[in-house]
Formats: sequence, C-alpha cells, structure tokens
Amino acid sequence: MDRRAFEASAAAGLGSWPETTVFLAAVSGGADSTAMLAALAALGRFEFRCLHVEHGIRPAPESRGDAAAVEALCAEFGIPCSVVSIAPGKIERTAKKRGIGVEAAARLYRHAAWNAEARRVGAAKVLVAHTREDLLETGLMRILRGSGPAGLAAMPRSRGIVIRPLLDRSRAEILAYLEERGIPYRTDSTNTDPKYLRNRIRHTLIPCLDEFFPGWRKTLQDLAETQRMAADFLEAEATARIPWRDEGRGLSVSSNSFFSQPPILREEALFAALDRMAEKGRVKPPRRRNLRLFAQGAFDTLDLGFAILKKDAEKLSLGLPRTGETGFSLLIKEPGIYKLKGLTIRAFSGENTGSPAQLAAKFPAQSGFFATLPLALRQNYPEDYIVRGGRKRRGAESVRAAGVSAGNCVGSAAFGLITAEDTRGPAAFIGRGQDGFEIVLAREEEVREKHLFFSIQH
Repeated sequence: MDRRAFEASAAAGLGSWPETTVFLAAVSGGADSTAMLAALAALGRFEFRCLHVEHGIRPAPESRGDAAAVEALCAEFGIPCSVVSIAPGKIERTAKKRGIGVEAAARLYRHAAWNAEARRVGAAKVLVAHTREDLLETGLMRILRGSGPAGLAAMPRSRGIVIRPLLDRSRAEILAYLEERGIPYRTDSTNTDPKYLRNRIRHTLIPCLDEFFPGWRKTLQDLAETQRMAADFLEAEATARIPWRDEGRGLSVSSNSFFSQPPILREEALFAALDRMAEKGRVKPPRRRNLRLFAQGAFDTLDLGFAILKKDAEKLSLGLPRTGETGFSLLIKEPGIYKLKGLTIRAFSGENTGSPAQLAAKFPAQSGFFATLPLALRQNYPEDYIVRGGRKRRGAESVRAAGVSAGNCVGSAAFGLITAEDTRGPAAFIGRGQDGFEIVLAREEEVREKHLFFSIQH
C-alpha cells in the first residue's frame, strides 16, 4: 500500500463528517498513532487537536522524550497539542487499590483524559490508532479471560466517543508508510515486558499460533464476527425481556421477569444494568463467574465492592453499597459473595452447595472456615481469642504461629488481622501472607448443618 492509498484508507476510516468537525487524536508517539496523525494531517480537511498522556509508569527521561516527540510532530503539522502528565506511582496505586492490572488502571486514566480534553476543545470524537493486530491481540486476551459474547465480538470501528480509523490496516503497512515519509517514531520500552498480558500474547503466544496454526487469524476474525451478531441479539432480547427501572441511586427489576428468562439472558441483563451504572461513573467490570452464580440463584447477595446486587421474592436490585452498618467493616446476613479491602468472601449454604463436609473438601485448609449468620468481619482487637486445643489463642500468637507478615495484612494496626465473628464470638482470624489472604486461625468445633462455609480469596 503506497502513501496515498494509506492516507485515503485512514480518511475512509473516519466516516462521513462535516468539514468543520473537530477531532481529538490520541497520540502516544509510537508507530501506530504517529502514522495515524501524519495520514490525517495530510487530508487538508477537518480540524485536529492532539492529546498525549504521560502515564508516569516508565523512567522519566523516556516518558518525557515521548511527550517532546509528540509535541515536535504536532508543531511540524501545525496541530495544537496538549500533554496530560499523571504523577509517577499513581496508576500502580490505583491498580492495587481496585484489584486490577496496571494496564487496566492506565486505561482508566487515559480514557478520563480523553473525555476531559474532548469536552474542552469541542471534539466530536477521539481518534485511537488501534490496528488489525490490536484487534487480534485483544481477541486472544478476552478468550483467555473467559469473556462472553460481547467481549469476544469484533472490536468496533466506532463506539461511544472513540473512532479507530486504522482498524483495517496492519502494523507492516504502518511501518512502511512511516518509512516512505521518513517520519520517526518512539518505541515504548514496556512493549517487551512479559509482566503485561498483551506482551506475552504478542511475543510468545502469537508466534506459536503462527507456527502451528497458520490459519488462526482468519478463524479468530470469523469467531469475532459471529460473536458480534450473537451479542447484538442477546442485548436486544435482554433489554426487551428484562426491563430495569431506574431508582435514582440504583436499578431494579421484577424477580419473576428476571428468573423466567434463559440463563444467558439473565447474565446479559446483569451486564446491561452494570453498563447503565457505569454511565454514572460507579462501576468497574466484574467477573462473569460471580454474575453467573447470582443469575443462577446460588446467592441472594453479590457484593461487587462498587455496588451490591440483591434479590428477594419481589425484585432484584443493583445499588450502591451500604456504609457503617453497626460499626462493622462488613456484616454478612445471608449467603452470597462479598468484598472487603481486596478480600472476596463467599458464604456457601448447604442447601444448594452440598453438606458441610462436601464444602470443606472443595477448598484448601487455609482458605475457609465454618460459622453461622450473621457474620461480622472487622478489625482484630487485642482481646479477641479463638479456642484451639483447649486453650485460648489471640491474634499476635496466631500471626507468629502461622508465619504471616502482620505488616502486610489488612485490618488492625496491632496485628494486621481481620476478625470474622458470629453470635458465638470470633470464628476465624484472616490475614495476608505472601500468597494472598489466608485463614490464620479458625475456631475448633463440631460442624453442624446450620453452619455455613465461608471461603476467602485474594
């Protein structure tokens, strides 16, 4: 593809817009976004603005060098340029706090910057330089993460405020275009770091697929197109059959309307409700497995951290979490899945998950305990104790015996523990070791049918 053909393809990727339209180009300084800006600047139509987001993840000289390169490129093309700099460490802290990857946290900040700048300059759309390879890499990532039809669907050229004008172009075509025009570009040093899933897919999985399954690219594209049709159909059916009502701080729907539908429509309806909550800026993507358990009726409550799903005989509701209930960090009154400080607690009832013995056999010894409802999870106090072997054991002693680092635990400043307490007193001490949260000490007792099994995970 020669220079003119590449530029015409980029222009076609924008679609039909009035000549006075303002577009905001998101430019990192890498090959893809540099080629996008250069090709669109050559059009001589529309008004373009540029935004560069400095994420504060890489070494400062490299990061500042990228910003300077983008500013120089924009000066050459006569395009106004803005740079948004995120304080070093801020994205990593957000990732840890929210329990998401660094890439996902960076994306949150990047999208927020795009939206804010688009409003400021009056841009109709934000232009993002995703390519054919990005489409395939994203498809593989979502397969590995167990995404549903909407996640596996082909990446759209346009969605919301974003347009991807280079989605049909390959990286080889982009590099050839830049070489023909003699335009330099920056290379992100993190693009080879194997700690990022996309890099492992790009540098390890894709070469393997190319060698042993040479037709995989076309097959994956066909899968994505099929899933796009399936996702569109399911979305339309779920919207028509399971109508959510807006209640201000949340949403609700009739339990009968919900549970009378096929399981896949229930799941899609829950994701649709979360999408509506996301418009209020309150939601991050949940795990499909947890939503599936709730949609199957396994639990009455699903605490997503940012919102709570609850069901009763009359309705399902999705709302903001309660705060400050009876002074406890978390009060569990019924079987369900709950969140606390990065810890996930699953309360299993014997009614739908098996006998206590069967439940216990499913989980490692340090990942669960038995107790009754209601169960409170709170910070550990020095006077808390659990009886084991006929003697009282307190938090500090438990930490030393289990080899858990108190300094790395959530909970009390004294011992770094969370106490799980039912009506009979402390049932377990929970701390965080090197491999995540674990039961430091659990109450020794005869397990009865009225007991629930509480499993924990990081």
